[in-house]
Amino acid sequence: MNKVIGTIIFAAICFSFKASAQTFDVPKDYHFDQQTNYALYEPDIVKAADWLQKTRWGTEPKKTEAVTQFVLKWAQGVPYIVIELKQAVMDVSDANPQLGFIYMAQYCKYAIQHPKNFEANKASIDALRAVVAKYQAEPTHKHDSQVERLIDLEKANELESWVNNDFTFY
Repeated sequence: MNKVIGTIIFAAICFSFKASAQTFDVPKDYHFDQQTNYALYEPDIVKAADWLQKTRWGTEPKKTEAVTQFVLKWAQGVPYIVIELKQAVMDVSDANPQLGFIYMAQYCKYAIQHPKNFEANKASIDALRAVVAKYQAEPTHKHDSQVERLIDLEKANELESWVNNDFTFY
């Protein structure tokens, strides 16, 4: 009896993770221009960031491309959020380009969720932690020494210091 209950609980957890990762849809007919109120799309950007973080690479390529393009277009035009794309950020997405979009989406999510006390370094730290988590969660990732360095920095509780002082790979 305990095995049956355990199996049911395990299956419910697995299905809930899969369902939560697939609940976001890109808004239909969105347009970003000078007259667009970007704030109207903020909840969608947060959901898109979460969807990209939870969805395995390669499982929904068309939807992933649509979500990525939605976030990219929003991020490029939003007048009140400037994403700091330092060379170190570019370096962590060399081997796995998807990680660059994870960084961008999570940076935007942080900025949206912290409008009153926004700090660029804290947004970068949050986004880099998401990059590390995604890299570790993806069995198909390509080895990347810069991301491995971020993992080491995070394990040593030095990521924040690194972002605040260096934010560069040597």
